[in-house]
Amino acid sequence: MGLISFPDAMRYEHALLRLRHESKIGDMLLIFEHPPTITLGKFGDIKNVLLSMDELANRGIAYYKSDRGGDVTYNCPGQPVVHPIINVRQIGPRSYISGMQEMAIKVAKSYNIPAECSSEHHGVWVAGKQIAAIGLRMRQNISIHGISLNVTPDLSAFNFINLCGIEGCQATSIEAELGRPVDSVEVLSQIERSFSEIFQFELSHISQDKLEQMCFET
Repeated sequence: MGLISFPDAMRYEHALLRLRHESKIGDMLLIFEHPPTITLGKFGDIKNVLLSMDELANRGIAYYKSDRGGDVTYNCPGQPVVHPIINVRQIGPRSYISGMQEMAIKVAKSYNIPAECSSEHHGVWVAGKQIAAIGLRMRQNISIHGISLNVTPDLSAFNFINLCGIEGCQATSIEAELGRPVDSVEVLSQIERSFSEIFQFELSHISQDKLEQMCFET
């Protein structure tokens, strides 16, 4: 979907959630990026946002509250956000969360980056630094929200938050770990491939016009 604001992304997502509950559509996978944006999860602590709202605005960073799980996170260009709207009844919530993290791990390992899960925190990590953040919500067995993978983001802005509510937590990216530029289109292909393999979905692309019609004209 390219670059899209958080409120606009949620308009699509909640429309698709309603349609999926009504069995008017099948499972969907949205992949997009946000302009510089901080979101706070439903049960997150505003104290983990380390700048005032005025300071964020002066830096061109939007702030929104979200209905997802997790605490605070930062989204920006260079960070694909992967949001499946799928029925997780057969997968199971725990297996779904593990699968989403495994998807990011597989993408990182395709670049020989030793990413892994943590026994203490959700997300995906490389030597103690977070490379992918996960925040989900499941409503009547349908998932919304998802996982963000740091590919080529500006990592300095992650210092404006306690990432995922963890004081002193640092972020890393595929580009930072490799020390060279990364082809973002190639990474998107790896994300799609990994998602298909882990959840055994066959993906079929639809156009933006088709998505618009599906969400708001059905």
